Amino acid sequence: MDRLEQVGEKVGMVMDAEIEWMGGECIIKKQRTLEIRSNDSRFYCTLDLDISFDHLDADGSADNKAEIYLLPEEYPAFLNRLRNYPIALPTNYRQRLVANPNIVCVYMKSKEPPEFFAERLAAALEIIEQLDGQIYMN
Repeated sequence: MDRLEQVGEKVGMVMDAEIEWMGGECIIKKQRTLEIRSNDSRFYCTLDLDISFDHLDADGSADNKAEIYLLPEEYPAFLNRLRNYPIALPTNYRQRLVANPNIVCVYMKSKEPPEFFAERLAAALEIIEQLDGQIYMN
């Protein structure tokens, strides 16, 4: 197993996800399921999380990308965990937010070791899972 594959396996374990290889890009396959309640009905919505890294350098850094869909009420806790994680965000970290009243999409990009990116992201996702992942609609 070469170094790139070892890093991919480690990232998969950190994210508790399967990995897939497309050329030199490691794609992390992870989903979240939201429960939506309306009166006496329940609906479930499964969202794919788009997470990947490529171009692993000799120093261990790579181009990391993620596209994460959140409920608007989850975003503050998610962002707070990203910012306050023990491994600081790198200076080249970029984030873009696209929002509407029902969903928020966070686009993230950084150049750092994929393990750092994955640890920080896994911690932020864990925080929002503790929020219960439920939407109550009237």
